[in-house]
Amino acid sequence: MKLTSLILAIFLSAVCVSAQSLKPNDPFPLKDGINSATSDSLVGTHYWYFYAAPGNSRVTVRLKQSTTLYGAQMKTTLTVTMTDANRTWRSTKMLTANPNGAEVSFSADRVLKHQKIIISVAPPNQNLLRMGGDYEIEATGDVAFAEASVDKDPVIGTYDSMVNSYGATRFLPNGTIMASDGSEGVWKLFDEDNHIYTVVIGPYRASLQHRPGYGLVKPSEPNLIAFQEVRRRN
Repeated sequence: MKLTSLILAIFLSAVCVSAQSLKPNDPFPLKDGINSATSDSLVGTHYWYFYAAPGNSRVTVRLKQSTTLYGAQMKTTLTVTMTDANRTWRSTKMLTANPNGAEVSFSADRVLKHQKIIISVAPPNQNLLRMGGDYEIEATGDVAFAEASVDKDPVIGTYDSMVNSYGATRFLPNGTIMASDGSEGVWKLFDEDNHIYTVVIGPYRASLQHRPGYGLVKPSEPNLIAFQEVRRRN
């Protein structure tokens, strides 16, 4: 049996059931332990990666809480897909919210060589209502992780400004901010553990928390978005 076919069969034999990237060709590295994010239908699919080493490994994805509408939990289903870096195989599972939480797992046994594995987490295809939820990814066993480089700070990217009509706003790797209305500013990491940043654009100054999948929010009001991540079409 070819290696790619073997690996595909291994992942398809899966048992039942904090940063991210919106770029399919530039996924964000998983870290050791639990990686948390928020899937949002108004933002798009998240992409992560890790390395499967020779041996056995498992990836577990948990949907902790779905979005709410007037206080009621929405019936949310996330689509979780795993593939190799060359997209020679893929394995997809659906993760549907329920009151007790939901979980899917992918298992790999007898992996023969070190290889990069891509994970995508897609929200419901819904453009009228914000749907999705808070989820976690954890890779365990014979796995390896890459360190996020400085220019991969999770805040770097393009946002739709919800404040002061700045319009499309870019947070650049060098710590500066450029807005489509001509405004300029700076950003600086203030609290790495809680992903809180100091943001200054002209007269606007705020301490904002980066919430993966949403954007930058007020720490005390995590659903009040100041800068919303721009949705990318796959």
